[in-house]
Amino acid sequence: MGHRIMRNLKQALLASAGIVALAGSASAADMSIKGPMPVGIPYSNWTGFYVGGHVGVGDYQATCGFGGNPFGPCVGDEAEGSTTTGRDINFLAGVQGGYDFQDSYFVYGVAADWTWTNLHSTAFGNSGSVSWRSRVNWLASVRGRAGIALERNLMYITGGVAIGSFSEETSIGDADFHTTHRDTLIGWVAGLGIEHKFTPNWSGFAEYRHYAFGKNTEHVQNDNKTSVYDFTHSIDTITVGLNYRF
Repeated sequence: MGHRIMRNLKQALLASAGIVALAGSASAADMSIKGPMPVGIPYSNWTGFYVGGHVGVGDYQATCGFGGNPFGPCVGDEAEGSTTTGRDINFLAGVQGGYDFQDSYFVYGVAADWTWTNLHSTAFGNSGSVSWRSRVNWLASVRGRAGIALERNLMYITGGVAIGSFSEETSIGDADFHTTHRDTLIGWVAGLGIEHKFTPNWSGFAEYRHYAFGKNTEHVQNDNKTSVYDFTHSIDTITVGLNYRF
């Protein structure tokens, strides 16, 4: 009896082993047909504070719209409704900082910056006696940004509130009329960029932004006459920079 039980157990074990072997062979064959399991693209960790600096170039366009009376900062055809545009391409440099959050591949955060510029434009009337000069003293912004992390790269879009300091200087004739004023304007900014991590703490970036500050109205007084002029300012910038991440 005992011998018979042992023989039955041995047969059952052999049958089980055969079933397991056949199942393993079928699974291996199935995997070979389907191919290897896909592996996710790796990504760096961007969470945390950062500070840094940037340099670049800006393309500045300033427009002056003439509102009435034959004098003032808008040169060219001094007729109501006429406009004059000045343009300059020049250098800029500044500092930035922010904080990033991360959820898998998705990175989002807040950023702020301050930028000094050498942007200024000058326009002259046909006779050369009328001049209008406009200058961008500095730019600042508070923005949100969001992007996708792939390996050591972060591709992102950004946008928010822009602040700019502008100076206007106008002259007519041989210093018969001269006026200067300085304004701090609020507008908006939007752009896109790419950032690359060289080490866990250091990253470099390249970024494009567009700034727009809407219409700024000025009242100019001369010989007991008041004229109204509308100034608009827009700036496109391309910058490169470095960030240190804590």
